[in-house]
Amino acid sequence: MDDSEFDQISQIIFDGISSIDRIGIPGTLIPLTNDTRAVLCGDDSTNVIIVATRFGNGRYLVFAHNGYPYIFLNIEEKIRKFVENCQRWLKQGHQAEFVSINDADTMSDMETRGKILI
Repeated sequence: MDDSEFDQISQIIFDGISSIDRIGIPGTLIPLTNDTRAVLCGDDSTNVIIVATRFGNGRYLVFAHNGYPYIFLNIEEKIRKFVENCQRWLKQGHQAEFVSINDADTMSDMETRGKILI
C-alpha cells in the first residue's frame, strides 16, 4: 500500500458515515510514525480516537477506548456500515471474518488465516 492510498483511510472507513457514537471516555492516541494515520479525532486534531497503522503487509486499527473493538463482534444495525467499511479496508480484498482473541488461551490456538483479530 503506497502513501497516497494510505492517506485515504479516513475516506474509506467513513464512506457513507456521518458520525459514530462515542463509547466511554476515550483516551488520546499519538500517531508517531510514517506508518500511522489519524483516522478520527475528537473536538480538535490533538484528540485522536482512531489510528490506522500498517506493518509489512498487515493493516491495523487502534482505538482509544477498549469498548470500541466490541462493535466488531456484536454488530448493531446503526453501526453496520462503519464496521463493513473497516472490514473492507482491513481484509485487503481477501475473505476475512472478525474473531475475538479472547476465545483462545494462546495465540497459537488461533486460526489466523482469513481472520481479523479483535
